[in-house]
Amino acid sequence: MNLPALQSPKRKYTAAASAGALVVVVIVAVWLLSRTSAESTSRFVATDPADIPPVLVADPSAHGLVQYDGTVKPHMPFISAMLAAGIARPVADTIQKHLETLSFDFRMCRPGQTFTAQVDSAGALHTFSYVSDRLHSYWIYRDSTGTLQARTWEIPVESELLSIEGNVETSVYQTIMAMGETPQLVSDYVDVLGYDIDFIFDPRVGDRFRILVERRVLDGDIIGYGPILAAEYEGELTGRVIGYRFDAGEKDGPGYFAPDGENLQKTFMRSPLSILRVTSGYGMRTHPISGQRKMHTGIDYAAPTGTPVWAVGSGTVVFTGWKGGYGKTIEIKHSGAVKTRYGHLSKILVRKGQAVRQHQTIGAVGSTGYSTGPHLHFEYLVNGKFTQPRKVKNPSLKRLTEEQMPAFTGEMQRIDSVWTNTPRHIGRPRRNAIAGARSPASRADA
Repeated sequence: MNLPALQSPKRKYTAAASAGALVVVVIVAVWLLSRTSAESTSRFVATDPADIPPVLVADPSAHGLVQYDGTVKPHMPFISAMLAAGIARPVADTIQKHLETLSFDFRMCRPGQTFTAQVDSAGALHTFSYVSDRLHSYWIYRDSTGTLQARTWEIPVESELLSIEGNVETSVYQTIMAMGETPQLVSDYVDVLGYDIDFIFDPRVGDRFRILVERRVLDGDIIGYGPILAAEYEGELTGRVIGYRFDAGEKDGPGYFAPDGENLQKTFMRSPLSILRVTSGYGMRTHPISGQRKMHTGIDYAAPTGTPVWAVGSGTVVFTGWKGGYGKTIEIKHSGAVKTRYGHLSKILVRKGQAVRQHQTIGAVGSTGYSTGPHLHFEYLVNGKFTQPRKVKNPSLKRLTEEQMPAFTGEMQRIDSVWTNTPRHIGRPRRNAIAGARSPASRADA
């Protein structure tokens, strides 16, 4: 816009304003129509055609189109699912070819995922939609020139930065779930502080936690969370542990650091699965099957069959398969003559000789071998000897350098400032909370 335009008469300004208003009305109207057709419930307002999702033709038969609806079934390849839905092979091949341009992984098709194809009277594909989950879908459609195009679409969601905080009642997991949050938040929180805190043995009623995180919501349902920006736990046994997210330029991306620059990530995680119930700790016990008094060389975590089990540290898989009373078992060799063992599994997802990273899913909880029910038996061996988990040396990974500290301190202060002014979601103690309840750490194996 040049100077004369700014000095134009009032009537020109009025006309321009009217024209601008008309453009806005047209854009909003188009978006509302597409929103209605797609039956989207997002509150996102699109003002750019690229932000408007493709849509299926609302009344296909009235437009000379035939619609095929299908669902992926267990153990059914995607091409078979399309053919079973009645889609002709040439059309199915066209769909596959265009999905490949989106790096669509046909191996990741899951039972229950749905798709729709609309085909014209000449047998040519008009529109195709594949819904991979509630937020994400893949589309093939014809543009204004009639050329087939492929694209992905993610429904925009509402997001809010929150400080989620409260007092521990019976466990951190149960307390956070009682606040209406999801297991993902618990898992993410444990990923940050779970190197210093054993969230099964350490918590006590009255301990406090705080989490600064972006929560994503669609239609009132929690869809997920952004990366945790800061996390804190203050407990009777643990003292105060706090970590801030900071990108130190490492190849693995941002990490979490204490105010003094210490890396919160340690060589080993405290737990090999999400926060669940410990049924037996390390030490002498009466065996639940044999009834004999004998040494229990690890920790038993009760969990539903299929619960993911992850490697507590990076290393190399040295054994997979059946191991007597352990049932299906995985053994991983770590540095420092340390080996971890995971027993009674229902599934083994790694192979002997494979390098695994910390927190990589390696198998699933089961009840194979000498077992009374679904659980994971986890143990450490140091120099070939069974070792109490808490006695295994667990050094921190690389801390921040002196050169990195000023940038980290600035980021920490920025996060603290944001945290102070962030809306708080506070967990309120329930009336039926078990006041004074003790954790399993009160046992001899704590």
